Amino acid sequence: MNGLLQNITQALGWSMAHSLWQGALIYGSLCFIFLLSPKLTSKNKYALALLGQFILSITFVITFSSYVDIPSITEDPFMNYVAEPLTLSSETSSSLSQALHPLLPWMSSLYVLGLSFQFIIFSSSLSKLHYLKTRGLSTIPVTWNQSFQDICHRLQIKQCIQFHLSEKISVPMVIGHLKPIVLFPVAFVNNLELEQVESIVMHELAHIKRRDYLFNLFKVAMETILFFNPFIWLLSRYIETEREHACDDIVMKWTPSSIAYAQALMSVELLKNTAAPIHAMAAVGKKHHLLHRIQRITNMEKKHINARQHLVAVVLCSFALVTIAWISPTEKQITFAEEITVLPAVENPAVTYQIPTPPATLDYPSFPQDTIKPPLNPEEVLTERTNIKNIEAEAKKIETYYNSPEWKNKIADIETQAAKKTEEYFNSSEWKAKLAEIEANANKIEAYYNSPEWKNKIADIEAQAAKKTEEYFNSSDWKAKLTEIEANANKIEAYYNSPEWKNKIADIEAQARKAGEYFNSPEWKAKITDIKANAKKIAEYYNSPEQN
Repeated sequence: MNGLLQNITQALGWSMAHSLWQGALIYGSLCFIFLLSPKLTSKNKYALALLGQFILSITFVITFSSYVDIPSITEDPFMNYVAEPLTLSSETSSSLSQALHPLLPWMSSLYVLGLSFQFIIFSSSLSKLHYLKTRGLSTIPVTWNQSFQDICHRLQIKQCIQFHLSEKISVPMVIGHLKPIVLFPVAFVNNLELEQVESIVMHELAHIKRRDYLFNLFKVAMETILFFNPFIWLLSRYIETEREHACDDIVMKWTPSSIAYAQALMSVELLKNTAAPIHAMAAVGKKHHLLHRIQRITNMEKKHINARQHLVAVVLCSFALVTIAWISPTEKQITFAEEITVLPAVENPAVTYQIPTPPATLDYPSFPQDTIKPPLNPEEVLTERTNIKNIEAEAKKIETYYNSPEWKNKIADIETQAAKKTEEYFNSSEWKAKLAEIEANANKIEAYYNSPEWKNKIADIEAQAAKKTEEYFNSSDWKAKLTEIEANANKIEAYYNSPEWKNKIADIEAQARKAGEYFNSPEWKAKITDIKANAKKIAEYYNSPEQN
């Protein structure tokens, strides 16, 4: 068991290390594709980023399975346990491998802790989404329902979709895949025009049509498994951004005015007072992302070529991590049956022999204890064959004892006594009195919740809540807030239509053209050629016989 655990720990640590350069390679390839194909649609970018996450997850699993070797461990656990410290590499290990090897158990332990934490977050978010689907729901207005059905027909969505108002949210969202539900905040009823509601509803239905909720669960599962890898989170940011852009593109096909849709998104952002729960398909997210979406919708998007910056970062990171790819600890195990002359010299191997013994509380035959000191080199190990034979003999004695009738009778006696005591306790008057007390308390609780007193309290609470809600929405304070929101919206609209804003956009476009000319210039192409030449030299150096 210890050998199996050690093997899995080593395999997990090496898989984590290799996953870093694998992620750098996949993310760099994705950035390179985006750089070469700037006219790719958001739908295709989303699919490529999701495919990159999937490939990275599969490579992690394949790497782990290639390092773990369960059959060789389970064939003869004791002999493997003794001979494993004598495993020697057939080639000289690299200094980087020697530096990482002691860290592998710590990396594996941190991975288990982090994975547990990720599962807790995932379970908590799913529980919150289930709460939102079943609590605080109310009926939508008739006009909204008619528009909702028309939009479903236009998008050719035949799936049964629920549409409700919710008191628990402040952002429109979609929850669920098999039985999806679209939720709108109650506060939006009196604050959004019908055209704005239709555009937001179409955005949420676009998520359902594209099955984004299901693919998002797959994305979260891959993030949970590879939470330690920064490239999995960079790919996730690409996925989330292009997913919203793809839904915006669907809305723009059916919306006559892009300005109206941008105003609807801005109104949702202004009315939002809490963040959307994770794993839900919300209409708006982070503020800087919403600004980029509005600029894209209104054809005022800044033409930054961020892919180049990511590519340079990935190249530098790849140079730092590429040496890990060459570490392949395929070690040849040297057994006692092999010739001594094939053993290479190893300095100070740490070898510890542990003799498994039965528990001290049991009556078992005593065995002589041999003290085996750790050897200083492999030659000294091979001189201790007599001690190892003694260990094998002791192990056989222990195995014989655990297979003896005496030991089996003791186990049977323990099981009989435990079953008898358990049965006596559950048939005792003490246990029956406890059950009777529990039933009596349960009857009291049920009677209280069915009493007229409790029902009157619930009715009073509901009446007061309805009254306060109606008074608040009819108050001057609420009307003043609405007036202020409308004034701010008018100011924003006036700003985006002002000559000052148009001049800024023209300046940005001019700078973008200059950047495009620079990346098409011979100077930049010469730099790229130089980078490729340096990379080729590095690859040739690591493939040279000197390094091998």
